[in-house]
Amino acid sequence: MDIQLLDCVVTNMNTRVMAKKLKDSFEFLIKEYGFHLFSNIIEKEYCILKMKNDTTGISINYEIREDDIIVYLYRLIDGNIIEDTGPVSSEIPLNCIDLRYIVKFKKSESIDGIDMYKYSSYDDLIESIINDMKKYAEDVLNGSFDVFIKVDAMAKKRRLEWQNS
Repeated sequence: MDIQLLDCVVTNMNTRVMAKKLKDSFEFLIKEYGFHLFSNIIEKEYCILKMKNDTTGISINYEIREDDIIVYLYRLIDGNIIEDTGPVSSEIPLNCIDLRYIVKFKKSESIDGIDMYKYSSYDDLIESIINDMKKYAEDVLNGSFDVFIKVDAMAKKRRLEWQNS
């Protein structure tokens, strides 16, 4: 088998395995907060699981290149996840906030160095994310988005830096 083809097969298997691990690990959202999985995208370089309940959406993203798992929380609009479109505007509030911004804000930490998770395995990383989600984002999981207003400026500042680089 061609090395490049073999690499593709192994990568796809890895994202499938990770998608299953994420689905199993975040099942507590279904049991405790009334979420349901409505989208499961598995590609060569990433996988994305999207869940929602009556008020809140969640996107759990694993990217091979970044070697990271990122969780985005959404304020649903008419029951749907609406992606924030660019360019970012100071007048329009974000519908989506990275969980890490909420955690940093509630811990009163600077958003500099947003890559806050140190882990020795994906299981450790997932456990840290779940613990932070339960401790710092329970209000959002239950449909209260007051923290979005408080974190909006920080998240926009970061997005504008990426947008302008």
